[in-house]
Amino acid sequence: MIKSQKQLMAAQQKLQMLKMSLSQPVAPGVAEVVADAARGQVQELIEEIAAEIEEYKKLRARRRKVILIHSLEDLMKAPIFYRLASNMTIEEFARKVNVHSRQIARYEAESYHNATTDTLLKILTSLKVRISGKISPEKLDS
Repeated sequence: MIKSQKQLMAAQQKLQMLKMSLSQPVAPGVAEVVADAARGQVQELIEEIAAEIEEYKKLRARRRKVILIHSLEDLMKAPIFYRLASNMTIEEFARKVNVHSRQIARYEAESYHNATTDTLLKILTSLKVRISGKISPEKLDS
């Protein structure tokens, strides 16, 4: 997940480099099957990076509108989604939630998986975030 303009620029550069690599000729002596597999992996990486760039741009353009949470993973990232949609820096966000900016950076680096439930709840509460949803089992046994 892209979390800053700096990461966005790096991702865009990487995307450009990967796209250019697809147009390069195959090195002599490389089997066609190996070259095809490598191109397939590069294409998958291009699609993944493009999706991350698109997600970041959509969040930044959102301007505090409703952000849908579809999974527990999304819930863990909710503070990041909020910060990006609010166009806040880590420092501004840290002041708002009364947590040191270095700690916020550490939480974001791990998508808040390194935060305790109490800390995540404190942050979401201080943001006055409302969460609604449902729990649905995949399939109940008869």
